[in-house]
Amino acid sequence: MPRFDHEGLRRLLTDIGRAIGADDDAAGIVARHLINANLAGHDSHGMMRIVQYVQEMESGKIDPHDAARVLDEWDTGAVIDAGKTFGQVACHNAMRLAIDKARHSGLAAVTIRNANHSGRLGTYVEMAAESGMIGMAMANGGGSGQWVAPFGGCEPRLSTNPLTIGLPSGKPFPIVLDMSTSIAPEGKVRDYLQRGKTLPDGWLVDATGNPTCDPHQLYAIPPGALRPFGGPAGHKGYGLAFIVDAFAGALSQAGCPQAGDFSPMHRTGLFMMALQIDRFAPLAEFILRISEMSDYVKSSRPAAGFDRVLIPGEFEHEQRQQRTREGIELPQSVWNEVCDIVETLNQRADETAIILPESSETTS
Repeated sequence: MPRFDHEGLRRLLTDIGRAIGADDDAAGIVARHLINANLAGHDSHGMMRIVQYVQEMESGKIDPHDAARVLDEWDTGAVIDAGKTFGQVACHNAMRLAIDKARHSGLAAVTIRNANHSGRLGTYVEMAAESGMIGMAMANGGGSGQWVAPFGGCEPRLSTNPLTIGLPSGKPFPIVLDMSTSIAPEGKVRDYLQRGKTLPDGWLVDATGNPTCDPHQLYAIPPGALRPFGGPAGHKGYGLAFIVDAFAGALSQAGCPQAGDFSPMHRTGLFMMALQIDRFAPLAEFILRISEMSDYVKSSRPAAGFDRVLIPGEFEHEQRQQRTREGIELPQSVWNEVCDIVETLNQRADETAIILPESSETTS
């Protein structure tokens, strides 16, 4: 698979964003978000998504000239309609609004409806952590994106309903819990499919309810289903998914799961919150306690099969360091699709406006 320097890929995505009509700010936000997801080790929310976004631009689902609208606003919150703009742009600005309000009020919550794909939620709570706050974000499918079977069922009924919380840690990285309430996000299955790999045991059941490691089964007709996280205790992941739908779907008025077909133009809902730590405890004392707890937790003797204990956010930090040094590896199929997009855009411009970065290494 080809490997690329992250800055070269960021410039490429920025150029693609501009070429499809986004202004400099929007193109930059989307490009940084996607590449930061790759750097953090979450390829399912990274470079591969630009193919989806270009297709959604062509269908009219995304309109880079549109902007989110604040429908209602008060000291500690806001209700936002994301419109047709890029999900990352709407979510970035929504979390910034929540942070600004929390500086004055101690805490603030924002709901977002009609959002396009929001990308990696961890990015938004990292914004809060960098501001000395605790951030929280939840997302649902607005009723669509039903990939996940409820605990005790075998037919898909729920979205992957991610939940994330981030906070400053006193370490070189924030503490970030970023998890789907399913055993894995749908994008991870797609990433395995693109890389030609089989899934880990326990992720998926086929349409008959039997376990399968074939990623194709999730997209079959009739479809298979992801399981809620927790394995034998999957009622916990299922319960969290239900709550995420309440916050991100019902509270935002984006919608919750129901029977029926959903339009390809259907969009999602989010709930975001920022909490200013020093309204509750001195920030330096809070960070010291989190740092000391982290050290204590990591001091546990590793279990069989492990060489150490990681704290939430540490994996992403180490991935960023490694991939910044060594580059980002992309599946050949994803790179081929990106090259096709660039070729089409350059033909439309009647000139070579976008230059593809060269791969620094090719691996098997």
